[in-house]
Amino acid sequence: MPPPDEDIAVPEAVFTQEKGSENPSSEGKNNPIGWPKRLKDWMAENGWFESPFTFSIKPDLYVGYEEQKAMLLSAIEEKHNISLVTGPTGSGKTTLLKWATMNVPKNFDVLYAGKPPANTQELVDIFNNKYGAPWFLRLFMPNIKNPYQIPDFMNRKLRGKHMVFFLDEAHEAELEMLEWIRVLSDQIDNMTIILSGLPVFEPKIRDKLETLRKRIVARIEVLSLTKTEMERMIAMRIESVGGKGHAPFDQGAIDAIYEKTGGFPREVLRVCTELINAAARQGRSAITVDMVSARKEEEKSISVSAIEALTPMQRDVIEVLAAGPASPGDIANRLPLEKYKTRQHAVRSVNNILIRMMAEKMVERTRKDRAFVYHLAAKLKTLVVKA
Repeated sequence: MPPPDEDIAVPEAVFTQEKGSENPSSEGKNNPIGWPKRLKDWMAENGWFESPFTFSIKPDLYVGYEEQKAMLLSAIEEKHNISLVTGPTGSGKTTLLKWATMNVPKNFDVLYAGKPPANTQELVDIFNNKYGAPWFLRLFMPNIKNPYQIPDFMNRKLRGKHMVFFLDEAHEAELEMLEWIRVLSDQIDNMTIILSGLPVFEPKIRDKLETLRKRIVARIEVLSLTKTEMERMIAMRIESVGGKGHAPFDQGAIDAIYEKTGGFPREVLRVCTELINAAARQGRSAITVDMVSARKEEEKSISVSAIEALTPMQRDVIEVLAAGPASPGDIANRLPLEKYKTRQHAVRSVNNILIRMMAEKMVERTRKDRAFVYHLAAKLKTLVVKA
């Protein structure tokens, strides 16, 4: 798996060929299929010098998550010991961390690790690479040789200056490394640690490393964008490569993209990439709602292993829905609310989880009066009953 800072080649999606010449949809009438074009030429016609939808991390284009940004900066400015950022895959955790590295107080030092160290030598290297002496001075200024030397070395090096240590993908860390993180948080005087990982991380340390969990002061949950935020993200990305607004995506396409992706940034980028590839192949000047709905959905088979990979919160939601259809508010009422500031925060979190599970074909929804009611998808319901 490539590191998060590298562009990831996104495969072109398979699209159905619209039967526009025989019986065009109302949306397609104003967006006829033309001659196929190379994507490079199609982008040039739109004034783009490159694709705006690569998976590269762009903190300067970070949209939404205002509450999470404020909470993270507050935790840093207040010099909390350890804070934890969690969220599902593709929700924007790494971008939030990168954004924070650019917005910490100017007199703070920043140390960023894109993934946890695999062993104690890698842990030592993280600190030596930033604070160690160059090779030609090591005779006079020795570097850290083992993790036991890190606290004294860093306390001398920082000399009262505050340092923020960002550790991404914390859920991948071995327990030994997490134990060292706890030790360093206790013994380095002026250090704030920001851990980031999937929602499975906290249950993992609750069961096996409660001493670390008890040191977490702030918990920040990153979920999905609102439709307005998603639209702004698309527009900002397009404008960053020379385009204007969210053109060539029309409003109907924007709405359909949100419905399809649930507002999860990585999914939005993937779908937009597929759509511009399709527009180039079909010689279309605009991307319309019929193009979004024409995408061939990949059937996602739900297996027992998929259920085992669910987060604890997703499992709780499935358990509630197994008893019958429910609204986000009904589900929140049946879940433990201690980790949320208010019931409203809990309902918002449940709603985002449901949107994500809907995108993964695990749940479906129907409108009842003015609200949506969610129920388990048939395949998942069968599997849950079997399990």
